[in-house]
Amino acid sequence: MNVPRVALIGECMIELRHLSPDRLALGYAGDVFNTAAYLARSAAPGALDVQFVTVTGDDPYSAEMRAHWHAHGVGDRYARVRPGGRAGLYLIRTDEHGERTFQHYRSESPARDLFGPDQPAAIDEAIAGHDLVYLSGITLSIMTGPARARLAEVLAETRRRGGLVAYDGNHRPSGWPSPGAAAGAAAAVLAHASIALPSLDDDRIVHGDASARACVERLREAGVPEIVVKLGAEGCVIADRDAMEAVPAVPDVNVVDTTSAGDAFNGAYLAARLAGRDRRAAAEAGTRLAADVIGHPGALLPPLPARRPGP
Repeated sequence: MNVPRVALIGECMIELRHLSPDRLALGYAGDVFNTAAYLARSAAPGALDVQFVTVTGDDPYSAEMRAHWHAHGVGDRYARVRPGGRAGLYLIRTDEHGERTFQHYRSESPARDLFGPDQPAAIDEAIAGHDLVYLSGITLSIMTGPARARLAEVLAETRRRGGLVAYDGNHRPSGWPSPGAAAGAAAAVLAHASIALPSLDDDRIVHGDASARACVERLREAGVPEIVVKLGAEGCVIADRDAMEAVPAVPDVNVVDTTSAGDAFNGAYLAARLAGRDRRAAAEAGTRLAADVIGHPGALLPPLPARRPGP
């Protein structure tokens, strides 16, 4: 039996997390990479081939970053290296409720070369042959307009070959000149999306959705057949073209750090769907993993033992 192949497109950065006002812990994370790690973690060993599509530098931190991917069961088959490039960086601060704020230092990040003129056509071809391709609004924010157009062609080809496209409209306002610019870029991806995994808080900013129902209706009109609207502590809403259902969050969670909760949900949800589970069961798996993640500091739980990426 063929193992489902998943390509996740985005950026991984150096993560510096405050342990105290003057002490920091170093890690490696980024929204799409986090989902890749949690997707690999949520699947049975050997059940998925999970590959991270990005561009890194050739600095020591980029090399350590790739080793970090492998420890989480994520491969780098389609990750290019830009000579002279250096990894991007972000810092996390959390308040007394576990809510986080970010400071990014990524203007020269090599991942901005994704789908640029130096990307070999063979990578586009390889991505389009995957069973699932995943990306986020943050992925789009670091790409140029021509690169996003090239990406859209790859997503169209993915669907033509029978693959799925999953999209989370994860939004960082600093990455866009306006919400309208983000909405326009998202529309080009949603035209090819099989699964949408937005957070209502983000879609309120970008699209003006006043409720989960409004978000579902907008995505239905865009032609997306499978929709999951994440609602934070209220759980999520799952929907298809005909029905909509609420799935509650895990109650009474001790919140330490909300970083990566949505990314973890996405990884567990997609792993369950690729394993043949129904939408309700997949959403429940997502809420359980998200609850575990927010009870720990940082974006990623420690890797499971013996999790290695596919060849």
